[in-house]
Amino acid sequence: MLIENKPGADGNLAALAVLKAEADGYTVFVTTNSTQAANINLFNAMPYDPAADFAPVAGIMTIPMMLAVKPEFPAQSVAEFIAMAKTREKPLSFGSGNTSSRGAAELFRARAGINMQHVPYRGMPQALTDVLAGEIDCVFADPASAQGLIQDGRLRVLAVTSSDRLAGMPDVPTLAQAGLSGAELTAWVGVFVRTGTASDIVAKLSQVVLAFVNNKETADYLESVGAKPFPAGADRLKAFEEADTRRWAEIVAIAKIEKK
Repeated sequence: MLIENKPGADGNLAALAVLKAEADGYTVFVTTNSTQAANINLFNAMPYDPAADFAPVAGIMTIPMMLAVKPEFPAQSVAEFIAMAKTREKPLSFGSGNTSSRGAAELFRARAGINMQHVPYRGMPQALTDVLAGEIDCVFADPASAQGLIQDGRLRVLAVTSSDRLAGMPDVPTLAQAGLSGAELTAWVGVFVRTGTASDIVAKLSQVVLAFVNNKETADYLESVGAKPFPAGADRLKAFEEADTRRWAEIVAIAKIEKK
């Protein structure tokens, strides 16, 4: 197996690279909600149709975002964070390192009724570096990116954007538990192939991926980095993708995100 990373344009460049390959099952697209649900709502012109051009194979994992600040940040809770944002003359700033990071922050801002300044970054490491340096006030980060900083005590988490608490952070509340409802957002990773790939090939690939996801060792690893197994077959992943596309349309409308 050859793994080829294709960064750029929030995943759109990778999607286009897959579409240039043969629909024979030998090129698979391991991707996220960015290319399959969010981007179609964030870009004025898309170079592909996520639903029409790609066939779902299987889900791999879901990933929450975490509202993270420096340990010495004055607010000790989500309620204090919101109160602080409402009383400051200068807006609090947040960094985003990917689509889900920005979506979570914008939805949080809109639901909380506060003003926050968005600072975009090319990736999560740069955003986290600037939080630690005090260049920005907070970031909505994925657990894997921030885990080491949290364990070292260099980053503090106020809440997670999932509907349930993380197994590795039982003391950290969800946003709903912290008093802010309607701000849940979970990223996800799944496997897709080009539309037109033979159904028996899709079924075989789905079987292989699901066997991997349902493995206890895989589940233990995913939970150790703050993710959860998402063992969805092709039909379930398709329905999930459609629902999440509608969810992102709501997020863009609620948060008034300007399309690119």
